Amino acid sequence: MDEPTKALLRIGHDISQLLTTTQVSSLYTLYFLDQAARESSEPPHASWPEVVTRVYNGLRALNIQHARIYHVDPSYYSWPLYERALCMQVPSPAHLCKLVVLENKHWRTPLETQQAHWANAQYYAVLVQYVHTIDTKALAEYVRSLDGNKVARKHFKFRLADPHVSKELTGYDKNGVSPIAMTHDVPVIMSSNITQLQPPVFWLGAGHVDYKLALPIQTFIDATQCLVAPVSLPNGS
Repeated sequence: MDEPTKALLRIGHDISQLLTTTQVSSLYTLYFLDQAARESSEPPHASWPEVVTRVYNGLRALNIQHARIYHVDPSYYSWPLYERALCMQVPSPAHLCKLVVLENKHWRTPLETQQAHWANAQYYAVLVQYVHTIDTKALAEYVRSLDGNKVARKHFKFRLADPHVSKELTGYDKNGVSPIAMTHDVPVIMSSNITQLQPPVFWLGAGHVDYKLALPIQTFIDATQCLVAPVSLPNGS
């Protein structure tokens, strides 16, 4: 790693640390909410791809009034995380998240027809930070607990869903997958690590690979009624 890159990483780390302090985090959140309110009151941009407009309309349908949509450079995914964070003024790389669809490969049809849709589903959409990895064992234990541990552990084995299945369920392609306005009602689980972020805002896909969505964490939880569980671990752990 060259010296300029090291210097940028140090600066980014210092800024991230500063933003975690209570006072600065509060100021950043107020600034974000003000900007988001202004942008959310505007009509969708004519230049947006159809899927991004769908996300925008989905936000309105959920009465989410504090969200921002960013247009990023086509080379965005070739950049390291710290550079992706800098381009959108994200507090830290830890605030960058993604939605991943997982399939229970050992799933069996529930015996109870009145079972809640989020208990023992075949597919789950998991929100996880880029600096974390989904813990499939923890995910299996959590999903099993949703139905009172009635189903044996042997019937749970979570793996990434095939890309075409993810596209069919969500309506979005890789690197643009969003939990807003999905084409099917897939249960969403947010990693509880996301709820610890300061400032309490997170970034994720906005329907298209070149667009990102940011909104307050609690706003998303309240609007979507998503599940929250400890289903991820820091990369390398």
